[in-house]
Amino acid sequence: MEWARSYYTKQSRTFATGKITDAHLSIAERLHGWCADMDGCRRVLELGAGMGGTAALLAERGYDVCAVEINASDAAFARDLADADHAGSLTVIEDDFYTVTLDGTFDFVFYWDGFGIGDDNDQRRLLRRIATEWLAPGGRALLDVYSPWNWLERDGERSVYTARDGGQWERRVEYDRSTSRFIDHWEPLPDRDEHRTQTLRCYTLPEFSQLVDGTGLRVRSVIGMDGRTIDVQGGDGSADPYLRETNGFFALLDRGSSPDG
Repeated sequence: MEWARSYYTKQSRTFATGKITDAHLSIAERLHGWCADMDGCRRVLELGAGMGGTAALLAERGYDVCAVEINASDAAFARDLADADHAGSLTVIEDDFYTVTLDGTFDFVFYWDGFGIGDDNDQRRLLRRIATEWLAPGGRALLDVYSPWNWLERDGERSVYTARDGGQWERRVEYDRSTSRFIDHWEPLPDRDEHRTQTLRCYTLPEFSQLVDGTGLRVRSVIGMDGRTIDVQGGDGSADPYLRETNGFFALLDRGSSPDG
C-alpha cells in the first residue's frame, strides 16, 4: 500500500478545491441519521477523511469528530475547516490509520469511499483495530464497500476531468477479474507524460461477510446506496438490479465475538 500516500496527495493537489460540496452535505445527512439512531452517540471517528468536508458538517451538528487522513494536501484543507466554530469539535490527524494511535474510543466509526485499498489481510487488520481499539461498547461502524458488478460493466470506460489549473486529465477504469479489484488510471492530456494509478478490492456480499468473520465485528445490516436494507442471505447480490448498477453497498457493523488470533 506504499502507493496510497503519494497517489492521494497528488490527486488532491491536482483536483481538490477544499470546499464543502453537495456530496459532503448528502453524506453527512445520511451519517447523522445512522448516528441519531443510537443512544448517546457523540464521539465520531472518520477514517480516510479526505478534505474534511463531511467531518466538518458532523461537527457542526454537535458531534466530536476525529478525522484521520494520510495525505498532506487533504489534511491541510481539513485543518482549515477545523479552525471554524462548531457546535461540536473537529480534530484532524495526519497519519496512517493502520499505525496511528488514537485517544479513547468512539461511538461511531466510518470509512467512506476507500475501503479495500490493501489486500484481504490488510482489511482484516483494519477491522480488528476498529473492534478492539476504537469502537466503544454499544458503538457501530459504517463501511462504504465496493462491489464488483458495476465495475465489471465499466471496464475500459474513459472520461475526462478538469484539474484546478484548467488542465485536462483522462481517467480509464479497469477491472481485474483475477484479483476482484478495480483500477483507476489517470493521465494528463494531451501529452500523457504522467501516469497515476489506484486500485481497490471489490467484495460480493458473502465475501464481505467472510472477511468480517473473526475480526471482532459482526454485520448488523447491509444497506443499498438507495437506503434500503439488503438481504444478506439472498445470494452474492449479483441478482439485485440496483446493486449491479451502483458502485457498492454500505455495511453497518457492531462488536461481535472476540477476534480470532
